[in-house]
Amino acid sequence: MHPNNDYMEITKNNGNNYTSENKNNLYSLGIPVLIFIMSVLSLADGLFIKTNFGKRNIYQETSGGELKNAGKFNILSRSDLSESLKDTVYTDKENWLELRIDQQMLYQHWRDGRTEKYPVSSGNNKGGDPEALESRPGLFAIFVKEEHHKSTQFNSANMYHFMPFNQGIGFHSIDGTGYYANLGVRPSSHGCIRMKHKDAEKLFGETPLGTLVLASKGYSARVVAFAPKDFVNRREYTKDDYKRMLAENLYNILNGRYYLEEREKFVVDPKVIPVSGVYTSYDVQIPKNQIVPRSYVTVYLDRDKLFVNNNRKILKNDETDEMMRFVFVDNPDENETKSVQQISSTNDLVKKYFNNPIGVLPYFGPKK
Repeated sequence: MHPNNDYMEITKNNGNNYTSENKNNLYSLGIPVLIFIMSVLSLADGLFIKTNFGKRNIYQETSGGELKNAGKFNILSRSDLSESLKDTVYTDKENWLELRIDQQMLYQHWRDGRTEKYPVSSGNNKGGDPEALESRPGLFAIFVKEEHHKSTQFNSANMYHFMPFNQGIGFHSIDGTGYYANLGVRPSSHGCIRMKHKDAEKLFGETPLGTLVLASKGYSARVVAFAPKDFVNRREYTKDDYKRMLAENLYNILNGRYYLEEREKFVVDPKVIPVSGVYTSYDVQIPKNQIVPRSYVTVYLDRDKLFVNNNRKILKNDETDEMMRFVFVDNPDENETKSVQQISSTNDLVKKYFNNPIGVLPYFGPKK
């Protein structure tokens, strides 16, 4: 072998190694430089050809106040929000009683969804007896139970399974069965609610003290509902608290402000219901539409635009190409919501929207 062959081979290998290292160094330096150049160019306005990138931004805005007491449902219109709306009074008992004076019928509503009905005969003041009383609307509670009561006013008449709810007026049966012909047909008593013997006895056994009685002549702005079995009032309320809350709830719904004011859900203590009952707005209708805060959704269609620097205007970020506005709920006209007299104090509020003046009955002493 030529003495220089080894030298030539070594030189050749060293040359190859040198070339490989140079290529690796070029790649490691070139890629970061290329990324840097592209980043700088992307930040420079006017250096790229015009491009459009569509982008949608949806803004939901509510003005005019927060929508309260709406529950979890889709808001369609003011009529949907207001349909069949009533002031709900909650009970924790297993049943409550609905006395329909106009139908001469008593309905016993149960927590499990059952409803039983009993024909009755209510008070009639059109027979010429000055001491006879017509049955009155209101929200009441049964406050006494007596299996056999003797009337102090009407010659010690026997009243069986007597349960008064409005002062001395209550459910019961009387001697004989001749009065059965009027049950479910017409008022015929001096004021109490007469029932069949078996019906009165059954009701007596199934109705504890404090059971709510909602009496009406076909219309009431209030309705009774069952609170969930495990429901507990969030705090301990005083008697004045109950009166104020019941009055406020009725006032707001009659004033069209059901969705504007907060409402506490609570089980009413029947002991706060006076023997004259609670006002149920038997003479004032709930307005057709409740006031609802103006609520709308605005959709903006923005386009990001970059131009070549050729003196053309560059569109700024706050400019928009298109704007679409969809109004879902609007404020009602002033004449659509019935105006209710403004109340200046809690005492006035309770007096007008809690107290039931027609439930205060005249007193007639025992006949001699």
